Amino acid sequence: MWSFCKGVALCGAVLGALSLSGCQDVAFETNLNPENFTEYFKPSTVEVYTNESILQHRFESLGLVTGLACQETEDDFIARESEARTDARRKAADMGANGIVFGKCIRLEQTASCAVSVTCYGEAFKVAQDKARQ
Repeated sequence: MWSFCKGVALCGAVLGALSLSGCQDVAFETNLNPENFTEYFKPSTVEVYTNESILQHRFESLGLVTGLACQETEDDFIARESEARTDARRKAADMGANGIVFGKCIRLEQTASCAVSVTCYGEAFKVAQDKARQ
């Protein structure tokens, strides 16, 4: 086929080099910024408890939190409850919480800012990990 390609590996290397040389001026951007790395995993530091399961631990209430997911226009990604809960867990972590109990999530359509919004309400807790209640 191509007489200058003596083998599959050599041909692949040549094609790879040619394709990369055409991308010299292309910038690669990612949202995985090392400075913000802890921010990405912050919600995972907050465990979700039920009203019953939180009673098995020693805990201190840090206050109420809300999480919001907003679909700004009809063409945007759908506002999901899971995103609103993740937002609430992030806010709970910002308060120093390591636990949260969710109450209710409410879906609204055609609000002032969102075509569809989901808001989840919860209570943030500092849960002792060492000893359970007796």
